[in-house]
Amino acid sequence: METRNSDRPLLPPWALRVMAFGALAVLVGAATPPGAAAAAEVQRFLAFYAGVFSLIAMSAAVVSGLIATERMILRIGHRVLAQAVHRASALVGFTFLVSHFLVKVLGGQAAPAQIVVPYAGPVGLGAIAFDLFLIVVITGLLRPRFASAARPWMWRMFHVTAYVAWPVAITHGLTAGRPAANWVVLSYLLCVLGVAMAAFTRLLVTVKPRSVPRGAPDTMPAATVAGQRTTSGQRQEALR
Repeated sequence: METRNSDRPLLPPWALRVMAFGALAVLVGAATPPGAAAAAEVQRFLAFYAGVFSLIAMSAAVVSGLIATERMILRIGHRVLAQAVHRASALVGFTFLVSHFLVKVLGGQAAPAQIVVPYAGPVGLGAIAFDLFLIVVITGLLRPRFASAARPWMWRMFHVTAYVAWPVAITHGLTAGRPAANWVVLSYLLCVLGVAMAAFTRLLVTVKPRSVPRGAPDTMPAATVAGQRTTSGQRQEALR
C-alpha cells in the first residue's frame, strides 16, 4: 500500500549511513597533518560563507513554500516539485546554519549560550532567528502528526514563524560581524525581491483562487482522519 509523501522519512536510511561514514572519514582524515590543514581551510571557508549560504537557502525555502500553494498557474505536479524544493532548500539552509554557529563557537567568536539566548545587538538577532527556524524545522518534521490529529491550525501557527525569522535573519546578516561585501548585499536584495514576488503571488491566489473541477488530478484516495473520511487534497489544504 502506497503512503503519502508526508509520511515518508525526511532522509532514506542509505543517506543516513552515507552521512555517518562521511563524518567518520572526516574525523579520521583530520588526525593527519594534511587532513588537519584541509580541515582548517574548510573551517575558514565556513566561517566566512556558511551564514550567507544559509540565508540564501532559507530564502529559497520561503519562496518555494509560498509557490507550492499557487493554484492559478501551477498544476499538481508542479506544486509537488515546489514542495520538494521547499524541503530540500530548508534542509540545506538549516545545515549551513548549524555549520555557521559551530565554526563561530569553535573559533572563539561566539559563546555557546549566544546560539539560543538572545542578547542585545546584531548577534542577538541571529539567536532569535535560529530559535524561530528551529521551531519551523521541528514542526515541519512533525507535520503528519498534526494532520492525523486534526490540528492543522496549530501546525500553521508554528510554521508561519518562518515569515518572522526570515527578515530577522536578513537584518542579522547585514549588521553582524564585518561589513558585508557588495555581492553579499546584492544576494540579500535578490532574496528580498524573490520573497516579495512569491508573497504577491500567494496574495493573488488568496484573493482569487482557481476553482478545481470535479475529478481533477488533485483528488486522491480518501483516508480516515479523526473519524471523518477526507481526501488527500483536503488534508493538504488543511495544512496550508
